[in-house]
Amino acid sequence: MTDKNKKNDKQPAKVTAKAPKDEKFPELKTLTYKEMYNIIGKFLQKAIPIKGLKLKIIKGLTNRVSSPKPPYVVLQVMDEKTLSTSETRYTDQYKITWSRSQVTIELSFIGSENISALQMAKAFTVRFNDAWATEQFEQYNNDVFFPLYSDDVRVEPMSLNEEGQFEDTCVVNAHFEYHPELGICANSAKEIVMDVNIVE
Repeated sequence: MTDKNKKNDKQPAKVTAKAPKDEKFPELKTLTYKEMYNIIGKFLQKAIPIKGLKLKIIKGLTNRVSSPKPPYVVLQVMDEKTLSTSETRYTDQYKITWSRSQVTIELSFIGSENISALQMAKAFTVRFNDAWATEQFEQYNNDVFFPLYSDDVRVEPMSLNEEGQFEDTCVVNAHFEYHPELGICANSAKEIVMDVNIVE
């Protein structure tokens, strides 16, 4: 007895994969340098507690403002280099590429009578090179900016302020891993159909 509705067992099954539909350009995971400075600033406020004072953060050397009263920290991006070739994912209309980069940011610690530059710099490096830093950064960003390690503290013996006075200054280079995404408009395939043989 045969079943007329029974399909041919030797026909391959079809597996279909569709790219997600786009209503608008997808939101990309990326940060500006200013946003990086904001994240690091939040970390510094926790890593360097100063009794009775709030640590001031200057975000970049081109902010066109005069130096505040110490203690404070100046942040400046020094370098960004690619660590890996780019990887790609597709949506309905767009091609999204991302790669790993290493960003080096210089932190200049300016001390005061309340706390020395060296004390601040050491507090930063100890906490930055600890697993605690990773836990903190997970709370601050969208999974694209991660602490790696910091170099040793450098004491700046001849640092002058705007008034020509010597300042208590230490410098640390901190290294971060950054995973920025870039979007490209593309007429990519919207559907992939694969034949898969059924194994008995």
